[in-house]
Amino acid sequence: MEFLKNNYEKVILSFVLLGLAVAAVLLLTSVDSEKRALEEIESGIIAAKPKELKLVDLSTNEAVLQRMLKPVSLRLVGEHNLFNPVQWKRMPDGRVFPLRTGREIGPGALAITQLAPLYLKIEYEGPGSGDSQQYRFKVTREAEKSLSKRIPTTFSVTTVGGKAPVFVLKDMKPKENPTDFVLELIDNKEQVVVSKDKPYVSVAGHTVDLRYDPENLKFIGRRLGDSLVFAGDTNKIVAITETNVTVQATSTTKRTTVAYAPAP
Repeated sequence: MEFLKNNYEKVILSFVLLGLAVAAVLLLTSVDSEKRALEEIESGIIAAKPKELKLVDLSTNEAVLQRMLKPVSLRLVGEHNLFNPVQWKRMPDGRVFPLRTGREIGPGALAITQLAPLYLKIEYEGPGSGDSQQYRFKVTREAEKSLSKRIPTTFSVTTVGGKAPVFVLKDMKPKENPTDFVLELIDNKEQVVVSKDKPYVSVAGHTVDLRYDPENLKFIGRRLGDSLVFAGDTNKIVAITETNVTVQATSTTKRTTVAYAPAP
């Protein structure tokens, strides 16, 4: 006991040193164990076959990109109704339809169904009977406004310079028993030659057949100067050619030309 009393500090120090030695040995053993465990884990990770990644569905993204490459063009004029609201028209029969172009009603809605020429014809019929020499010409004026003037009428002239309602006799050949006659038309001063076998024929005007679909109206055989009543207004025919008709509104004096598109 005396020894312990005199050397207890050394005994305690010895136990502490022994404990430290044991701790050091255990630490080394633990480090080796952890190192081996880490190596096993690492080798397992390297040796394992990685799983394939699933493909990401990008179809929606690609569709958006395609739309961006081809942007939608906005129609801000014409028939686009957001900034150009359409007016609707109710007809007397109750039908309702949109006015998109401005030609659905009024003169713009007229359509030509037929154009026919009107002729001026001058035919030499031969010498007349009687004491004095006469030369007879049959004249047909289909374009005349008066019905009586459209009837074929025979006029006689006796000498050069003689007049009929549509021509003046300017010359005749041969002098004796003439067969060819030079006539000057009064309207345009054109000179033409007429003989027994060679009448003069020219287009002097046209008649036109039209329809107006919004009111189911038809205008048949109308001539220059005739009036058409439709869409609450009167329109006068002021020009007719072989390709179109021009009408003038009485209320506004506005003129509208309607083109003729014959059926193929």
